Amino acid sequence: MTAARPGVTGELNETDAARELREKKRVLAALVVHDLRSPLAAIHGYLGLLREELTENPIDKGRTAAFSYLDDAETLVNKALGLVATILDVDELEDGILKAAMAPVRIIELIEHARDGNRAQFEVRDLRVDVDVDPDMIVRLDRDLFARIVENLIDNSARYAPRAGRVAVAVRRDANGVEVAIGNNGPPVPESERARIFGRYFQVEARRASARANRGLGLYFCKLAAEAHGGTIHVEQRGELGAVFVVRLPE
Repeated sequence: MTAARPGVTGELNETDAARELREKKRVLAALVVHDLRSPLAAIHGYLGLLREELTENPIDKGRTAAFSYLDDAETLVNKALGLVATILDVDELEDGILKAAMAPVRIIELIEHARDGNRAQFEVRDLRVDVDVDPDMIVRLDRDLFARIVENLIDNSARYAPRAGRVAVAVRRDANGVEVAIGNNGPPVPESERARIFGRYFQVEARRASARANRGLGLYFCKLAAEAHGGTIHVEQRGELGAVFVVRLPE
């Protein structure tokens, strides 16, 4: 039997670690490409429509439609920038560097902003959006972090809802805190995946089984951001709503 050379085990471990790091970088790059592709493609389409509108119509007749296209393009650019911020914030949330800066917020403002940001997607897919929240409800939270939780969950619910389906948003306060529930009337998430779906690399692992399981970094960010508030997030089925993401915040 040939004796192992000194340092071989360490070299192999270092090689394995380097290989694992490269794989994680590859996976992260795949997530970024997946998440940025849709808003950037939509921006391209809106800008093409804007060019056509301004070319074929005098500015006094075409300005209403032109500005509408510009508004939609700006919304999508902001969504793409938000995805970049999510990637950066995930690392800081993991390391405990980014903390929730709590302040009183009218939660309806965050919901309406996220709803308006997904207006084009709702219209294209003929989705109904139901919002059930007290317009005067004030919740202590980090406005920026929680706004992006709401944006991610509404976008996710719209993306995976059936065409001409329904997206529902409800906020409740009880003795244990505040519950924000956002979902759709699509199929439920299998019980075997309900915990794993919030993992950082769930999308790539699930891609082999189902293209519809691709969720990107959004749900992982939501988990970290909810925990930064001292809260939790899970997914469940509620009546006709197959996939409802529930964020619980203590008070």
